[in-house]
Amino acid sequence: MGDRFHRIMYVTASVLLTLTFLAVGISFFAPYWLSNIPAVQANETAWINGSRYINDSVKYYPDRGLWAQCGLRCYWFWNDNYRLQKQLLTPLKWHLATQILYFIAATLILFCEFYARVQMCCDPRRSVFMSLAIILFISAVLQLASVATFGGGASNDPYNAISDPAKFTKYLGQAMVDFNRPYLGWCYWMAVVGDMLTIASGVFFVLAGCFADDD
Repeated sequence: MGDRFHRIMYVTASVLLTLTFLAVGISFFAPYWLSNIPAVQANETAWINGSRYINDSVKYYPDRGLWAQCGLRCYWFWNDNYRLQKQLLTPLKWHLATQILYFIAATLILFCEFYARVQMCCDPRRSVFMSLAIILFISAVLQLASVATFGGGASNDPYNAISDPAKFTKYLGQAMVDFNRPYLGWCYWMAVVGDMLTIASGVFFVLAGCFADDD
C-alpha cells in the first residue's frame, strides 16, 4: 500500500513539476507582463521609435516582458548593444530586481525538472524527493518575491500617475489627453499560477518522500 501511494504521489509531483516548468518558462520569455503602455511615454519609447513624439506609438510597443518590449515587432534587451536593458529596464530598479529574482527561480525549476527525470531511472530515495521539495519551495519564495516586486513597481511607476496631472507632467513633460491605464498582462498572471504549481509540486514530493524507501 505504501509503495503504491508513493508512486501516485511521485507521478502527481512529476506532472505538476512539468506544468510548473511550462508556466515558468512561458512567463520568463514571453513579453506580456505589462500591457497597454501609453503612447505618451515618449521618454522611454522615443529612442526605440527614432523620434520624440510619434502618434500612436503605443501600437508599436504597448507590451513589456522581463526581457523585451513588443507591439508590431519586438525589441529585445540584447538588441543594439543591450540598449533596452541599459536605458530602460536597468533604471527601473523594480524591473531589474524582478529579472534577477525570476531568473534564479526559473533556473531552480529547470534544475528540478531535469533532476526529477533522471531519478525516474533510479530507485526511489527519500533524500532525493525531500531535496527536490526544498529546492522547489525556495523557487516558490523567489517567484512570489518576483511577482510582488513587479506588481508593486508597475503600480507606482510614473505612467500610472495620471490621477495626479502635476506629477504626470513632471515625469513626461506634457498632459495626457486620452489615457488608458496600463495593466498587468497575462504573463504576469501565468507567473502567479506557476508559483502555485511550484508549491503544489513541492508538497507532493514531500508526500512521495514520506513513503519512499530509506537511504
